[in-house]
Amino acid sequence: MDDRALETRPCKRPRGQCSSSAAMGVDYDVFLNHRGPDVKAGFVAHLDEALREEGLNPFLDKASLRKGDPAFRSINDALEVAKVHVAVVSKGYAESKYCLTELVDMLRSGKPVIPVYYEVEPGHLRWVENGPFEEAFKKHKSKRSPEQVKEWSDALRKLADITGFCYRPSDYKGDEVELKREVVVAILSKLTRTYGALQVDRFMVGVEEHVHTCVKKLEMVSNTTGLLGLVGMGGVGKTFLAKLIYNHFVSHKKFQAMSFLALDHNSTLSSSNKVEKLQNQLLWDLLHVRNGDDHSYSYWFHKLSRKGPTLIVLDDIHEESQFDELILDTRILPQGSCIIVTSRNCHVLKVVDKESQSFSLHEVTPLEIDDARKLFNLYAFRSEEALPKFKDIANNVSKACGGLPLALKIVGSSLIDMTSDEDLECIWSEAVSALKGDWEVMKTLRWSYDCLFEQEKLMFVDIACVFCNLEKQEVVKIWKSCEGCSSCYGYKTPNTTLKRLIDKSLVALSNSQGQELVMHGLLQELGKSIGTSSGSHLWENKAAKVIEENYEGYNKVRALNLAKSRRRKYECASFANMTNLHYLILDGCDVSGNFDNVSRELRWLQWRNMPLIHLPQMFDFLNLVSLDFAESPCLASIWTKSNSATEGCPNLLNLNMTNCTSLITLPDSIGQLSRLQLLDLDGCRNLQKLPSTIGQLTQLEKIRLQGCESLESLPDSIPTLPRLQELLMYTCTSMSKVPETMGLMTGLTEFDTDLATEWHAVAVGQQHGLKILVVTKCSDEAITWLDRNTSLAHLHHLSNFEFRDCPAMSKLPHTIGLLTNLDWLDLWRCENLRELPNCIALLKLLRILKLRRCSSLETLPDCLGALTSLEYLDIAHCRSLTKLPESIGHLSRLQSLFIEGCGELQPLPESLRQLSALVWLHILDCGSLEGLGVLRVLPGLRIWGCTSVTNLSGSCLMVLDRNYGDPSWYNYDDGNQYLYVRGDLTEMRVVEANDCGFVRLVQDAESGRSILQRVHKVDCCKLITL
Repeated sequence: MDDRALETRPCKRPRGQCSSSAAMGVDYDVFLNHRGPDVKAGFVAHLDEALREEGLNPFLDKASLRKGDPAFRSINDALEVAKVHVAVVSKGYAESKYCLTELVDMLRSGKPVIPVYYEVEPGHLRWVENGPFEEAFKKHKSKRSPEQVKEWSDALRKLADITGFCYRPSDYKGDEVELKREVVVAILSKLTRTYGALQVDRFMVGVEEHVHTCVKKLEMVSNTTGLLGLVGMGGVGKTFLAKLIYNHFVSHKKFQAMSFLALDHNSTLSSSNKVEKLQNQLLWDLLHVRNGDDHSYSYWFHKLSRKGPTLIVLDDIHEESQFDELILDTRILPQGSCIIVTSRNCHVLKVVDKESQSFSLHEVTPLEIDDARKLFNLYAFRSEEALPKFKDIANNVSKACGGLPLALKIVGSSLIDMTSDEDLECIWSEAVSALKGDWEVMKTLRWSYDCLFEQEKLMFVDIACVFCNLEKQEVVKIWKSCEGCSSCYGYKTPNTTLKRLIDKSLVALSNSQGQELVMHGLLQELGKSIGTSSGSHLWENKAAKVIEENYEGYNKVRALNLAKSRRRKYECASFANMTNLHYLILDGCDVSGNFDNVSRELRWLQWRNMPLIHLPQMFDFLNLVSLDFAESPCLASIWTKSNSATEGCPNLLNLNMTNCTSLITLPDSIGQLSRLQLLDLDGCRNLQKLPSTIGQLTQLEKIRLQGCESLESLPDSIPTLPRLQELLMYTCTSMSKVPETMGLMTGLTEFDTDLATEWHAVAVGQQHGLKILVVTKCSDEAITWLDRNTSLAHLHHLSNFEFRDCPAMSKLPHTIGLLTNLDWLDLWRCENLRELPNCIALLKLLRILKLRRCSSLETLPDCLGALTSLEYLDIAHCRSLTKLPESIGHLSRLQSLFIEGCGELQPLPESLRQLSALVWLHILDCGSLEGLGVLRVLPGLRIWGCTSVTNLSGSCLMVLDRNYGDPSWYNYDDGNQYLYVRGDLTEMRVVEANDCGFVRLVQDAESGRSILQRVHKVDCCKLITL
């Protein structure tokens, strides 16, 4: 310290009377101990500047003092909090009692001390009685006590023993720049900044595997900057996961600098001020500098290139600009750096993807039922298991939370200690209803809604209130019809708007063939709440009440659902004032009057179980695109000759008459529906005839006639339909012929038909563009017809071939090997089928093979192993099957193997252990697992891992890779269909647990099955026997 900087200096604070950096409000990295007259204006000033450019906060002297504080107290505090001390010893250094006193404290602190000998030698410090320090110490001896003088001289000797930097003009050629650079490097090497772990919730269930997966991805980053995106709906646990990953790297010290930036959406700051606040925090976390006026944020961000590997977490980004303003250029960050971004908007993450050469997207999904139950119980009961009398209701409440950790925490915490009988009866019974109105949960979800554009908000509420679980294609048609709608401003780009909702994790598409629109239960409750409060979407008793009362907001009503209202009779006049009505659901209602009173904006009318014999006349429904009268057994005819009910529906696209069992015929005037795309008559078992005017439906794409048992023929005009893609007509048992011109249907891609006569076989062979073929009632004679007419030889595009309910068929066509593009082969209830032909070995692209209820099938061909693309093999209730071929081990791509109800099956071939791609193995009810020799083959499977299990009791086993399947559910064949049991597997006991997975005994509540489960997580483990 410069002696002239201050005139007086108070006594040094007693040892132990600490002043922390928090108390000072300033945290210093480096303390520069020096004598000002010798080096301040030159070397030390340049060193101070260089350290600040590196993002460090050095303490120099009065320039660093806090205004208003006693000066020497500030110096003492700075010396105490600094992480590295630098002693610049010059010729006049020993003349300063302050420099010597500071040196004593520096050496006592135990912190790194870096000596810089500026035009002096280390030997001069060892012998202060001679050399440049001689005169200074003579003066000290005359004024100071012998003890203090000895303390100072000892400190100099200790400093001389520390390797430092000697500045001699001859060594550095008079250039202090090189000396400064070397000192800065030495200081940086001593500064290993410590980062504390972030606070997280104490209960961690179902998240460990997500952490492992994400950490593994980031640890693979080496020579570039990695970017990991965590995407998911609000409240699903993205922040929690990001904090756990951050804490992992805190403990493993992989990164030299770390920063966790959380966007506060509830802050009242402007957007620019929010970003500025986060910029300041990032600079402070990574460089320990404030973003002051001296330099711009860009200036300091570019300094990051001199740091080591850096981790930055940006939590809850919802706009691309937020990323761009904080991460100016990922290329500036040092090699091996990583950025984690959490967002509810998948699109934002995909956009910032272009910023990184190494990008991974990880979807954070709701907890599975078993994990959700455990997490809820931990909050409610402080145990993974609920109290016995609360078990059922606790399971119901946790299911209502839909696997959303935020909801499970809030609801579970609100029920803690509520364990009395009165609580069970009163409080717990209201828990599900209370969840739907919980402010904290709904606030989190509501924020996502509030960030939407107006069209997105409208579509979100439409789906929540009306279209959830409906097929995407059908719903998009309805939205498209709103283009130009004056009352709702129209959906100009419905596909794009829907994609944005999906990207923002507010809507999803099911994995079903029709891609149904699905939504988390709490999001659906939010949408319904918004629809109700705004008066735009009303249902059940709320809708009935609006009709009964003098409702002022009639013109706001967009959707009205009276299907489950207490009142069942209505007048059409009740809807007259609802001028904006788009969607009307009248299931089971008796509506009388003139439909001319209903809004012309109506797009979708669903009136299932309609009590009327004839449809009312639809006078002027120009915009109606979907009519649904399914399950209306009283409907004798769609309309009479005097009442062409759909003349006013010229834009109708979908007409659904499923299971209208009284329907006998369709009128000729159906040909007027020139835009009709779907005609669904499934289950109309008394329908006898279709009119020839169906040929006028030039836009028709799908005709469904399954179960039309009385239908005698198809009109000759059907093959002329230019856009027909799907014709489903199996179990039309009275049909004696089809048009001879079936070959004209070049656009047909799916054909479901009985194969009871030769004309069926001929018709199959004429559909050269088929992709899906489903045949029923097929006999050996029909197989002969297929082979004789080489019907299969022309189906070059066929990818899916199914035989259903063919008890008279004992063989497959030998021409099946010609289907070289076949992807899926499904045999169900082919009860006399004895063998599969060897020609199936030619199906090199076959991925899925299902053999279900083929009770006479005794063996599988040895050539099974030639199906090199096979990924899924399902063998269920083939009760005559005795063995699997040894060649099954050659199925190198097989991922799923299901064997169920094959009681005669002999020990499994040892070649099963070669199935290296297997991620799912189910063996259910095929005799004892021990008798099947399962333990001989399991140790060779990757997904079995390393377990110490030596005995497999029972007859049911599930082995699965946790990364590909949910251990809380499974599927089995009940004789009519595959049942998917989800969430009803109760854990009875854990047999083993280890780092790579666990073995447990579970029970299916529905069937009573006891199932041994091996759930594999990772490919390495440390065994923990329980």
